[in-house]
Amino acid sequence: MRIADDRIIAVGPADAVVAGAPDDDVSDLGEVALTPGLVNPHAHLELTCYAGRLEPADFWAWLWALVALRREPGQVERESAAAITGAWESLRSGVTCVGDISRRNLNWRGLRDVPIRKVCFVELLSLADHPPRDVDELKAAVAEVEEDELLTVGVTPHTPYTVQGPAIRESMLLADTLERPWCTHWAESREERAFLRGEADAFPEFVQAFLAQCQVASPKCEAFEFLEWCARGASPGALAHCNYLVPGDAERLAAAGHVVMYCPRAHRFFGHAPHSYREMLAAGVTVALGTDSAASNEDLALLKEAGTLLREDPQAPSAERLLEMVTRDAARALGLADRIGTLEAGKQADLVAFPVSAVSDNSVRELLEQTPAAERVWVAGRRVI
Repeated sequence: MRIADDRIIAVGPADAVVAGAPDDDVSDLGEVALTPGLVNPHAHLELTCYAGRLEPADFWAWLWALVALRREPGQVERESAAAITGAWESLRSGVTCVGDISRRNLNWRGLRDVPIRKVCFVELLSLADHPPRDVDELKAAVAEVEEDELLTVGVTPHTPYTVQGPAIRESMLLADTLERPWCTHWAESREERAFLRGEADAFPEFVQAFLAQCQVASPKCEAFEFLEWCARGASPGALAHCNYLVPGDAERLAAAGHVVMYCPRAHRFFGHAPHSYREMLAAGVTVALGTDSAASNEDLALLKEAGTLLREDPQAPSAERLLEMVTRDAARALGLADRIGTLEAGKQADLVAFPVSAVSDNSVRELLEQTPAAERVWVAGRRVI
């Protein structure tokens, strides 16, 4: 591979690619698997400071415990520092781009100085104590973010039970107007789906109290019917989790063009029912793998998500297909597929060298089975690890 400045300019056999290049411009990386930079499309980096503090549990019990931890004194300083820590942890594991959700729209300030590519999603949450809580506050927060060559702003209405439907729709249209990506959590729990169908008492009492406080009402329809209403007129976006589907949902998702972001180890942490990612793939849905937060996972090593499926799911896709789900498909989830995610001339030089025992036809499988730390990492042509 040949790189000039921040871009890949040639990919192919070594002799052809380096022909005519000065000797001091050529590097032999040895026995490594050179891959596109890994792309983590769904993370909450600010929660890295709670890693190991919460045991695997039912989602609602975990959420209540997390809320208590976040209310401890010093939250802003603690979580702002954690976002930076999480970004560096991600880089060391081979992640060159992350889609990060920030509750108070603070993370982007610290992340600007970390040489990782990032989409900093501004989160709208109607029941929150702090902005953004409505579309006007969302617009103001998005306008605050100072983009650069490695930082893109995104928009995320939190969930269909924590944001009023019209505000979800306006958020998605705002992203379209700005030509920026949007994502949202959708169909994450059985209780969410029941609430959307009209079962007002489906949630635990503490969630019901929050809903009453912010006046979020059930649309009284199925989850993906409601999504179609919210996203009407907007470009396709990215949906975190989609843990609970009913027949026909996968086909609806494929027709709409949304990308699903599945987080295998967090899924297991919460004890969810088996995920329908294989059915989605069969229906033509693009499925990317993410980590969610370190507060509901072992770490932020994205490669381990693919490795987990390879080891634990007898019907998992091939190792090569799983690698695409943490590179090419994840880049699509963030609206960056034209810049990163594959090793092609013209793309940004976001690359990772992972050690392997020997370069062979089984190198990708070995990589996912062993999930080593990255040996070298480049972002936009600059070596950062």
